[in-house]
Amino acid sequence: MDNGAYEKYKQENPDVYTPLSTYDYVDQFVHQLTNAELVVCAVAVVLAVFALYKIFVKRKDKHSDDHNK
Repeated sequence: MDNGAYEKYKQENPDVYTPLSTYDYVDQFVHQLTNAELVVCAVAVVLAVFALYKIFVKRKDKHSDDHNK
């Protein structure tokens, strides 16, 4: 039906299955961070700690208000 075009294409472009283990340069984890990445991580940690602090302070104030009534 396709006049053998698909078979011709498959002969010219064979399927190549290369396992990922053959790529030595692919690292799952980065071993060195740039300064910009370190700054972004530090800011994220500081904001997370600040958010947790605000949550616990608000909860503590709410409980102290309930006990004073």
